[in-house]
Amino acid sequence: MSPYPSPAPGPARRASGGGAERIVALALAVMAAVLGVVYIDLARAEPKDLHPPFDFVNPLLSVQTGECVEISSPSEPEFSSWLVVRSPGKVLRPHRGETKVPGWSSPRYPDPKSYPPFLVCDARPAPVVRRSAEGLPPRKDEPYLFPLNGFGLPVEALGVLRDIGQTEVTWGGQKRRAYVVGLMRYGQVEGPWLIYMAQGVPVLGTMSRKYFRGFEAELQSFRVPDTCR
Repeated sequence: MSPYPSPAPGPARRASGGGAERIVALALAVMAAVLGVVYIDLARAEPKDLHPPFDFVNPLLSVQTGECVEISSPSEPEFSSWLVVRSPGKVLRPHRGETKVPGWSSPRYPDPKSYPPFLVCDARPAPVVRRSAEGLPPRKDEPYLFPLNGFGLPVEALGVLRDIGQTEVTWGGQKRRAYVVGLMRYGQVEGPWLIYMAQGVPVLGTMSRKYFRGFEAELQSFRVPDTCR
């Protein structure tokens, strides 16, 4: 035992220690209140839709017989053509349909009954092309078959889906929420292709297509003509 007694804490020391504890407790309470207010504000705030839900709906499923669209390329305007949906339009069950599509002949795809669901269209020269070709033998309408799951490419040009995402494009003077589809073909024309599609766009739902040859891109533009006749 120490010969020197420990001094008892004085009133001043006790008062000082109690004041510091109260200050710390008050500061923590203020911080908790501030965090609570911030949390409530964040909970009440409108969440920003940075990633809208992906809800791709195949535009080819809503096609109607008689719809048409004009396809052109800036590099080859003389080959502008119309694509017109012919009867029967969508063929959802080819194995139950006719054995032949009038005017269609393909050594590679001879039997339409073996096709996936498809759309039948006629390609014909655009009016401006027909006027410039006056005096020449008229070109006949050429049938095309578009598989409904082919993202707007004909049956002989089917590719493998690489990616699909949402974007916004200006088409026909209006901004549209659209989908950009990346396809890769194999063989003579490999690609890749970029296809911009949207609901409400007639025939294929396609607004434009880009085909890449090395570092160069070939563009095909789609527009709705004033009339389909």
